[in-house]
Amino acid sequence: MHNKALENTVYVLAAGAFGVFVRWLQLQLAFDEKGLCGASIFNVIVPAFILIVAWALRRRIAQTLRVAVLPQDYAAALENQGKFYAFLRWLVGAVMALGGALIIRGSEVEKHVVMLRLLGGLAIVSGICFPLYLGAANRELKSRQKRLSCLLGLAPILLFSLWLVYDYMDNAINSVVWAFLIEVLAVCTLMLAFFRLAGFAFGQVQPKKTLFWLQFGIFMSLTVLADSRSMGKQIVFFAAGMMLALADFILLKKLREKTLAETLAEEAKPAANDGGIEKL
Repeated sequence: MHNKALENTVYVLAAGAFGVFVRWLQLQLAFDEKGLCGASIFNVIVPAFILIVAWALRRRIAQTLRVAVLPQDYAAALENQGKFYAFLRWLVGAVMALGGALIIRGSEVEKHVVMLRLLGGLAIVSGICFPLYLGAANRELKSRQKRLSCLLGLAPILLFSLWLVYDYMDNAINSVVWAFLIEVLAVCTLMLAFFRLAGFAFGQVQPKKTLFWLQFGIFMSLTVLADSRSMGKQIVFFAAGMMLALADFILLKKLREKTLAETLAEEAKPAANDGGIEKL
């Protein structure tokens, strides 16, 4: 199972690298000098590639969870003891905070100054809250500390919820849908990914959906880097992807093989009717 964690993480990162390449080709070949998007095969290839990756991730996760179990307890699932994990979680948090600081610094030349300052501030807060959220899983929490960990998990969700509003404001009169579509998809995916990750603190965990949105969030956060935007925003997207990659790796390391009794009990359960966008 430990080898599978590294294998799956590399698999998702590789998919994200291909996503960047495909999106970059679309930007180079489908857009003219005026920034208008014309007819191009890449307007079909890009959404097709995103759908294929989503299907492949869903299939791999379903296959994995047929023979393995993911702990649903906050500490059991996200425990990451040791200096190495501490370094990684604070590193990605520092990168996120750096992106937020750069967004605030460059907001003076943008048209939505206040909104960008709020985004930058939330990115800094998220950069602090994320390592604390993962670190809280390493110790036994009292009731007040559990409530605090819930608040820590909310910070990145608030960040990308506000980013979605910013995208609407910034592109309200933009007729070139392809200019902002990938970013909107990435923001929505990241919002759902951090929402599912926060579910461990809230005691509301659905393993298949959690792993899917974490991995799809990694893919989309990398794919969107092909677009042109300020350095601060690029860093925030990259840091968000690395946060999810770290959380995904930690969770996958906690997988254990199902016992025969667990397999039989699962097969005896009636099929759940959980349709919608998150259906796996």
